[in-house]
Amino acid sequence: MNQKLRLLLTHVGAVILFLVIAAVYFEPQLSGKVIQQGDVIQYRGMAKELDNYYEKTGVLALWTNSMFGGMPSYQINTIKDGNLLTIVDDATRLFIDEPIGRFFAAMVCFYILMVALGASPLLSIAAAIAFGLTTNNMILFEAGHNTKVRAISFLPLIAAGMLLAYRGRYLWGGVLFALGVGVNVMSNHVQMSYYFFLTMIIMGLAQLVYDLRRGEIVSFLKGTGVLLLGGLLGLGSSASNLLPTYEYSRDTMRGAPILKPEGNAAPASSSETEGLAWDYAMQWSNGTIDLFASFIPGVAGGGSQETVGPESAIAADLRSKGARLPAEIPAPLYWGKLPFTSGPIYFGAVVFLLAVLGVFWVSGPVRWWLAGGALLTFMLSMGSHLEWFNRLVFDYFPLYNKFRTPNSVLSITAFLLPLLGFWGLWQLIKAEGQPAWQSMMKSLYIGAGALLAVSLFFVVMGPSFFDFNTDGDARYVEAGYDLGAIIADRQAFMRADAFRSFLLIALSGGLIWAYMRNMINSSVMLSGLLLLTVYDLWSVDKRYVNEDNFVTPTNYKDNFTARPVDEEILKDKDPSYRVMDLTVSTFNSSMTSYYHKSIGGYHAAKLQRYQDMIDRHFSKGNQRSLDMLNTRYFITGSAEEPQLQRNPNALGNGWFVDSIYWAKSPNEEIDALNDVDPARVAVVHAPEFEGYLKGFEAKDAPGSIELTEYAPDKLTYTVDASAEQLAVFSEIWYGPDKGWQAYIDGKPVDHIRANYILRAMKIPAGKHTVVFAFDPASYKTGLMISTVCSSAILLALLGLAGMQGYRFATSPVEVEVAEKKPVAKASVKKTGKK
Repeated sequence: MNQKLRLLLTHVGAVILFLVIAAVYFEPQLSGKVIQQGDVIQYRGMAKELDNYYEKTGVLALWTNSMFGGMPSYQINTIKDGNLLTIVDDATRLFIDEPIGRFFAAMVCFYILMVALGASPLLSIAAAIAFGLTTNNMILFEAGHNTKVRAISFLPLIAAGMLLAYRGRYLWGGVLFALGVGVNVMSNHVQMSYYFFLTMIIMGLAQLVYDLRRGEIVSFLKGTGVLLLGGLLGLGSSASNLLPTYEYSRDTMRGAPILKPEGNAAPASSSETEGLAWDYAMQWSNGTIDLFASFIPGVAGGGSQETVGPESAIAADLRSKGARLPAEIPAPLYWGKLPFTSGPIYFGAVVFLLAVLGVFWVSGPVRWWLAGGALLTFMLSMGSHLEWFNRLVFDYFPLYNKFRTPNSVLSITAFLLPLLGFWGLWQLIKAEGQPAWQSMMKSLYIGAGALLAVSLFFVVMGPSFFDFNTDGDARYVEAGYDLGAIIADRQAFMRADAFRSFLLIALSGGLIWAYMRNMINSSVMLSGLLLLTVYDLWSVDKRYVNEDNFVTPTNYKDNFTARPVDEEILKDKDPSYRVMDLTVSTFNSSMTSYYHKSIGGYHAAKLQRYQDMIDRHFSKGNQRSLDMLNTRYFITGSAEEPQLQRNPNALGNGWFVDSIYWAKSPNEEIDALNDVDPARVAVVHAPEFEGYLKGFEAKDAPGSIELTEYAPDKLTYTVDASAEQLAVFSEIWYGPDKGWQAYIDGKPVDHIRANYILRAMKIPAGKHTVVFAFDPASYKTGLMISTVCSSAILLALLGLAGMQGYRFATSPVEVEVAEKKPVAKASVKKTGKK
């Protein structure tokens, strides 16, 4: 067979294999079922108003009033306007929906990385599958962290571009880097992009030292320059989302503080400190035992609702109490340091062994990047449990204190370890028969021996070495569990999975040993490692993502079934009222937003001023603060029996006040709401808005304000004032100059903030039409930049692809490494002689 055709068919076969693996794993998707994802269900609630408006008008509104009184929608629906790289995302998925399309794309991207670096197709296939099936990625998807999984799936393209650029392949390196950064950032999970950038700093420093020692600083500068240009193009392709999001971030809980702590008190919330408060940001910090779960999945109990069988101690105890049990019982086996978890961040015992060996076998800057990056991410993941280190990073590293859940950094480790491990394996194959094998054999004994010893420790000593208790065990006892039974099953789970990892490490190490002893060739070794990897990850993955996670579309829609109280509220056709639902976690649930404009919601980046109101007024029962937000309905009672109460004191969509309370500071501004009547008094921050109201005198005069037209980003009022008056609107302030423009009779006018979070405006005497329209300049600027940058990336990619195709068709293909045949009696010592 023609060598070129054979290579082409190999790549096509790899793609088909990835598609088959993804389709078989997520087979229920093929029958039309959808996966239940908690965060996606929450997303459906928060985005419902935006989706309805888009279906009606074809316009993606940049503001929604369905959560927290009103907020920009940049971090609800990602803005992709002007970004032509959406076609790349679609193409890498073969236009197939998630999850099949997403996990297929992850494997394809990793395969591209390995092939671009010169690895053989078989090794590249094994590495790609190891990355795609990583348990961490599966658990993230099950939880609904789709944007995170999407961002992770494109990391291989960034890495390929970076490594090619530093190898002197500047054109392909720059284009792939720009493309990778572009689609990664377009995925809209800035935290993952940021964490990966932290590891890239290690690579840059290692490459600098490496090139300085070799006297090739010019090569380093060229590579770095190419990457900077590519990175700017990649970032620019998402400018339509990044620019307004950056502008918004400064007004969220993660921005600069507004309120000052009283006296010498420590900041009480994230709104009183730059970025997030330490305790809030560090809530999901790994303990030491959680790190061992990276290669022994059940060492810390797996997940908070781990499945146990009828022979378990928990099942036996429950049966003794008369309970009728299913074949599989969800049990609280997790006992690590996280508040709770869906499952372990497991990279695979086989992959972990290869990564340990890769530390020895990979050389140069790549080793420092991958090994150093993995070590850094492990340390960062420990958060408050490694405070001496993480406090320094949190306090002094730019932007780091904007992010929470430090254990999520291990999503980057889930990329670094497969690359380190399989790249190390490729170095072993390339060094075949050379003296380096002698030291490589020693490292195999050391690396495999250490992991086998750790696994054996948990098999033999683990059950008696730890107490297996958690702070939440008291709740389980109250729920009817026997603590002794729980601990017994935690011990059994540790022992079983430690023995499982022991066997997998022994078998994997044995395959590598047999290859190095010339008993098998590289294809047999790689095929064996591939099978072990698939078995290892697939079997653990199925504990957490399986057929039970999928439901029919009809059953999925049941998540959003309107309750009788919802149907009663929906009879009110006024578009301006708001609802406070006390039967859910009001400020941590978006389900109310599916049907109503909610006082609460679910979002990690609320407006800072609104969070202050939650902390100081809403959660403390300040009824008048809810009245001024036009909270017309309260849903009380329980989730099973909700009750509806109408609030007769809701102030409506706008009203005139007869006096002004001048606040000298933000603290005074928010505290004044404890005492004033917002129906009559507007609290105004004097340092900001005294000039706007200079010469104005509030007065008690007749007038009316009526909302006549409603859209999420455009509100039209008919206003009738008997004299010049100050109107307060029950709409959330976001400004100044961040998108909301006010108009009176078609002419633009200024408006100010009142009552800490609302809008206010001087209205001249007479009957007028008042309009608030949201049209942020940052979005329009970003739209232009996105179009230019994404077009440049695609044109460069198409041009290089055309050149590469021409070269492939007109030049011979070189095979870098020929497979060796088994030599029965060869030894490492002999093959290592010079």
